[in-house]
Amino acid sequence: MVKEKFLQLLERRGLSQEQFAEMVGTAWAEVSGRKLSRQSVNSWVRGRSIPRLSPAETLIVLEILGCSLTELAMAFQESSEQSPDQASENE
Repeated sequence: MVKEKFLQLLERRGLSQEQFAEMVGTAWAEVSGRKLSRQSVNSWVRGRSIPRLSPAETLIVLEILGCSLTELAMAFQESSEQSPDQASENE
């Protein structure tokens, strides 16, 4: 589940959603001029949206979370990408 995986990345670094949004927003301002709100992070955590990031923004998120690109991608793997076993369990 997206919520659990992304929350695990935040918790592993001891970050609240608000702290993460502040850190990322500050770093992004220098690179892309974009900001990140706590509400956007909350949408990511709840699985309501998936971040659309530039390569530079992605690198910042990876650095702040201290995770690999694979871990970040897996945190936002959509439920439509379930394995055949998981799909049959949901039927």
